[in-house]
Amino acid sequence: MTLVLGHTSKAIARVDFNKMEKNVTNDRDEKQRPAARHRDGLVEVAVWERQTDKGTVYNTERTRSYQDQDGKWRKSHSIPERDLLKAARLDHKAYESIRRLREQAHEGRAERTSRSRERDEHER
Repeated sequence: MTLVLGHTSKAIARVDFNKMEKNVTNDRDEKQRPAARHRDGLVEVAVWERQTDKGTVYNTERTRSYQDQDGKWRKSHSIPERDLLKAARLDHKAYESIRRLREQAHEGRAERTSRSRERDEHER
């Protein structure tokens, strides 16, 4: 889909959303992979981890794969009625994954703190 910005016969800017979406997806894939991914048939939920000044934040992205008229595989964020139960189960799995990731991070911090205390006591 192409959007032409401007109100006269001269276009101010031309935006090709198909290319834009593809580039954004490729940039994300090259920089980072999901912390977890759950799939049931054509429905998938990915868990993304992001570091902020307030700590780690987890977001989910729900997609459904489909073939377009040309036979190319695409992803949509629309979930049809027939796949809602699958999506709900995958959302639950994503929630459990986030809970486990938080527990692992907490255990890792506790282990680092314990090693630091042991090192400090050894140096005394």
